Parts: sequence; C-alpha cells; structure tokens
Amino acid sequence: MNYDTEIKLAKEKDAINSADIFDFRGTPFEYLCDDFYRFCRQHLNDNLKNYNIDPSIFIYTGYFDSNAMAQYKNDTFSIHINVGLIKNCADNYLQNKSFDEYLEKQYSDIIKNFDNPITALAFQVATQFTYYHEFAHLIQFEKKRQTITLQERFVKTSTYDKVKQHLETNADTLASIAIASHIQQYIKKSFGDKITQENAEFTIIILCSCLLNHIANFCDDLPEIYYKEHKHPHPFLRLFTVNLNIINYLNQSDFFKEKGIDIKINQVFKKVLDFYEELEQNKIFDTEITETMANASKQQREIVEYMGDLIQFDVTDYNNAVEQWNKNFQ
Repeated sequence: MNYDTEIKLAKEKDAINSADIFDFRGTPFEYLCDDFYRFCRQHLNDNLKNYNIDPSIFIYTGYFDSNAMAQYKNDTFSIHINVGLIKNCADNYLQNKSFDEYLEKQYSDIIKNFDNPITALAFQVATQFTYYHEFAHLIQFEKKRQTITLQERFVKTSTYDKVKQHLETNADTLASIAIASHIQQYIKKSFGDKITQENAEFTIIILCSCLLNHIANFCDDLPEIYYKEHKHPHPFLRLFTVNLNIINYLNQSDFFKEKGIDIKINQVFKKVLDFYEELEQNKIFDTEITETMANASKQQREIVEYMGDLIQFDVTDYNNAVEQWNKNFQ
C-alpha cells in the first residue's frame, strides 16, 4: 500500500473527513513524513495478520497541534498522525540547535560515537513511541470491533473514564517495550565493543528525557496532577510509568548483562529526571518539570497506588495489547 492508496481507502471507509487529510508530498515536511510513513506502513504490513487488524490505514491530518489518534470505524482500523506532531518533534529534538550545542559542550566525548546526532535519535524515539502507542490501540480494538476513537492529546473537559485510562496505560506499556528494544539497538550499533556503563546510561538518560518531554507536551498544565478525572491518565503519571518500563526492560537485557553493564532502575530513573530538570534550567525545554516533581513528591504513595490499580484493572471488552504482543514474540 502507498500513500495514494491510504487516502483513497480512508475516504471510501469514511475514516476521516476529506478536508482533514494532509498530503505531505511537495511540502516542507515531505522528507520527515515520508520516512516516518514508510517505517509505520512496513510495521503495519508485517503485523496485519498477526493481530487480525486488516485493513489498517495510516494517514496524516493537517492539524498543527501535537496529537495522534487510533480508530476503529466501518470495519477499518486507522492511525491518524497530525503533521503538527512531526513538526513539534523536529523543532524540539531534530532541529533544536540549543540542544545540540549543549550536548556538544557538555558531553562531546560520548556523542562523538553516534553515527547520527543523538537529537535525531530522540526524534525517532518520540515519533516511533507515538506510532507503537497507536498501534497498541488497534490491537485492543480488534476484540470488540465497535466504533471507537482514542486521541493522544489530553482533553481537560473530558469526563473520567477508567476503561479508557486503562487502555492508554496498556498502550504505553507496549510502546515502552518496543522503544526499549530500539534504544538497546542504538547503543549496540553506536558503541559496539567500546560500550561502557557510562555511555550506555548516558544514551538511555538522553533518550528517556526526550520521551519525557514528548509526553509532557500533550498537556498544557503539567504541574496540576489529577487521578480520577478525564479519559487520559495525567501525563506525569504516564511518563513515570513509561520511563520505568523502559529502564526495567533494559535492566533485564541479556546484552547488557553480557557486557557487564548494570542498569539500576531507581538510580537511572532519578538521573533521567535530574537531567531533564537540568535541560529545563538551561532553557532547552519548558514544561514546568520542577514544579511538577515537587507536587508529585508529595503524592508518591497515591501515584503508585493509582497506577497499580489502573494497570491491573480488568477490561473484558478489549484485548490486552501487551499480552497479544508477547504472544507474537514467544
């Protein structure tokens, strides 16, 4: 399937309003959109039968806010990515000169080992995480096969929905596992036999910090932590569990164990938060993380209890995306 076919099928299945479709070809976003489209389309093609999600459409929408959506409608699965998400990820990571300059000044001995700028890897991690998250929703929808739409961006006016909060958390878990595997591959490719505890940890910290920023940007008021409200868990609760999932996966990696590298979960997670706070202090990012962390530190027990309950919540109408994913990797 090519992008012309995606557009045609999206219109035929009424998956999207025709006016909302974004044709990236011939636009300033062509290279980035085309590269990401090819990655996503190939992964979808490889997994249509594994998860019984055929037909599945991948389409860009012409909105410039950072958002994405998964949908089941008219017997068709679809992933919708706002062009604004691609632009924002490019602005925040790939084309963020102040970020590049800061890393070059502070960590030149490590970043010289990367074939591509680590900010380019950060762009890949952020966008690919979004894809895997939406892909997880398609897996979830396959069981019930009734019209449903889930957007990535936090909507403050939405009413509390525990089922949808669980689906979001479950999708985050699958995306975390997939991205952790990519991060390990980046480290293995970049350092080879020269891999050390320091450069492995550094790569994890940088990429997890950028993913933290990516998730934080789905909310306009990060410090205001909530629980039983809205259809999405609060972004800090999401980034908390996402980063812990990634670090936990890498902690169990046979590859790192063979190299004598110990990814200590609590220690590395704290370093991610500390480094992100450092980036905000140096005006690289701006999501009020210091105030958010101060609020979260007063609610540690509530956060752990709420997320534990949400993760374990039994949803019978939808597939557990992580369970389905693991079945295909046994």
